[in-house]
Amino acid sequence: MRAKNIVLLSLLWAALASAQSFTGGHDRLIIGGNTGIFRISYDGFSRIYYKRSGMAPGASALIKIRPPYYAAVKYHQFEKDAKIIVNNIVVDTQHWKEQWYNVGVRYVSYGERRMVSHFGFGFAFFKINETGPVSVFGRQPGKRDASGFFLDIGLEYRFLKYASLGVGFEITSAGIGGTSGFEGSSVGGYLFSLGLNWFVF
Repeated sequence: MRAKNIVLLSLLWAALASAQSFTGGHDRLIIGGNTGIFRISYDGFSRIYYKRSGMAPGASALIKIRPPYYAAVKYHQFEKDAKIIVNNIVVDTQHWKEQWYNVGVRYVSYGERRMVSHFGFGFAFFKINETGPVSVFGRQPGKRDASGFFLDIGLEYRFLKYASLGVGFEITSAGIGGTSGFEGSSVGGYLFSLGLNWFVF
């Protein structure tokens, strides 16, 4: 009986929540979490780490400037491990950790519509920490910084007044030590992600 009441209350809550109006100012601060597949552009990456792609969890925050413009801050992380093999014997391990922050502007218009699209652009800042006996850059492994730009597009479905599901595609480009960040020499890449956003206030 108790389980039945819980189910009925949950269904009632879901019905009432889905009937809520999306207006009323609940889009001034939006925070979110996401995960996706990232593919790094750097040509020499697969020489050591075998595959260029892997999972990349992240988080984001949007602050309304004036409709339909938002200040956007995003964070992502991409890690990869490899084994250094000499004469069919594992002699050491290699680890790559890449974190990047995007700061820019997003264009999106929230309102009564459940489905909205967005696009954004801005600056991207990368921090890389590579440990092991070798480096994808042909020098000693270690910590490196890079900077460049990002572009993103996406779709959101606002299933509740305070929450939405989103899918996005992001392109980042950044070069190490002031070098060009074009395809092949960029530590940025392509990210396809799925996420959940919360409309805080």
